[in-house]
Amino acid sequence: MTMLKNKYVILTACLFVAMITGCAVIQGKSARTYQLEYNAAVQASTDALEDLEIHILDEKSDRLKTEILARRADGNPVTVEVKRVDRNFTQVAVSSGSGVHRILDREVSDQIHEFIRKQLVKPSKAIKWPE
Repeated sequence: MTMLKNKYVILTACLFVAMITGCAVIQGKSARTYQLEYNAAVQASTDALEDLEIHILDEKSDRLKTEILARRADGNPVTVEVKRVDRNFTQVAVSSGSGVHRILDREVSDQIHEFIRKQLVKPSKAIKWPE
């Protein structure tokens, strides 16, 4: 019985350390994979941030990953990571807030994702969108 209790204590301690050091998934981070070319996903992400009037501070990029660092008007940081999965699929991860606030800002990350999705699915002249 004591051996089982010790295992749970060790497991709990390991999970706690992983959360503090950032090794575990951050709850304020929202990641989605799109069937889209990498460059189009990067462009849609920057366009969405500009539409939301989120000031882009820095952009680091190579052929496999782009990291966009930005700041909302209230001062909270936003990070958008665009990663090439393959030629036709790209993963976009949005995290907002910092420290403990990242746990609370998952909703903001999801809202930013919605704006990115809207950039990707622009209406054509033939499609009538509801008012």
